[in-house]
Formats: sequence, structure tokens, C-alpha cells
Amino acid sequence: MGGTVAGLLLAAGSASRFGGPKLLVEIDGMPLVRRAARAIVEAGAALTVVTGAYAQQVRAALTGIDAGFVHNEAWEQGMGGSIACGVRELSGCAAPPAACLLCLADQPLVGARELRLLLDTYRAAPLRIVASAYGGTLGPPCVFPSEFFAELARLEGAKGARGVLEAHRRLVTGLALPEAATDIDLPADCDAVMELLSKPDRA
Repeated sequence: MGGTVAGLLLAAGSASRFGGPKLLVEIDGMPLVRRAARAIVEAGAALTVVTGAYAQQVRAALTGIDAGFVHNEAWEQGMGGSIACGVRELSGCAAPPAACLLCLADQPLVGARELRLLLDTYRAAPLRIVASAYGGTLGPPCVFPSEFFAELARLEGAKGARGVLEAHRRLVTGLALPEAATDIDLPADCDAVMELLSKPDRA
């Protein structure tokens, strides 16, 4: 059930809290943004990357990965605009996807396995939004059916897609995904992530 799913990877921010291009930091020998991109591709979704502050460096880090790119000229205005930019790109395709797998590039514990779980859940009920459930909230990665593209394409500012999730809460399936709770905001977070990755149960 369900049609094609496009993977939309947000990689446009300046990472001001991190103090530099955090998406280029290597985690377990691979740039953070490349880990996220590979997970999307390995999960079976066609990849589109939204670039912004470090566009050239992000593109270079993804060399050899089958991906399309769209540049958000207004990346400084925040995540909402980057989501809107990417969704408008998907909507304008000759054959728009049936759904969008919206991913952040700074959730290093989210791999292809976790994304496949989201996609399988979506395909079982392709009219519903599927969001990751962690820490008592719902958030990315999420799968949005194309019926919600117009709403996503109107996002702006710093707010991400959480407002869309809240507005349609009765249509959202929450999938327990504790891996999504771990993200990288500060340099010290990298050490914590490496410790988690070294645990035997993640081997």
C-alpha cells in the first residue's frame, strides 16, 4: 500500500550553538550528514537534500550518494522555511511522491532500520501521518502523505513541522523511536553519541 516516498533531509542550518558546521563532524568515521543521507537511501526512499549555510561542504560530504539538492536561500529564517523549500521542490516534480519522509541530519542513532519501521507503518495506513514518539512528544523523522504537502509548503520561520502534527493529531500515528531522542547540538554531544554507538547492543 502507498506509493513512492521521497526522503527530505534538512541540512541547511548554521549550527550556531555548535559553533561551526556540525553536519560535517565525523561520527564513527563518517560525516553526520552522510550518515543521515545513507540511512534514507538504504531505507529505500529517493533522497532530496535541502542545503543552506554550508551548501558546498554538505554537497562535498555527500559525493557518491544518489541525491537531489535544493538550496534554501532564506535558510537564516529557520527550519520552517527549509521544510517549505524542500516540499515545494517535491511537489513540483513531474511525478510527485505519495509521501515525504522528513528527516533531520543531526540524529545519529536513527539509521535505515528505524526509517524502514516508519515507512512500513505508513504503508500499512497510507492516509495517516507517522511520527517518531520519544521523550513524551512526537517529532521527526516523520512521514507525511502528499495531502499535507500544501500545509508544509507554507511553513516559515524557526518552527518546524510540529505545528502540523499538532493540528492533525487525530490523523497521526506515533511510532516509538527512542533513537530519535538523541541529537547533536553541542560539541560535547559527540562524545556521548560515540559512547552510545560503542555499546554491544548497537554492534
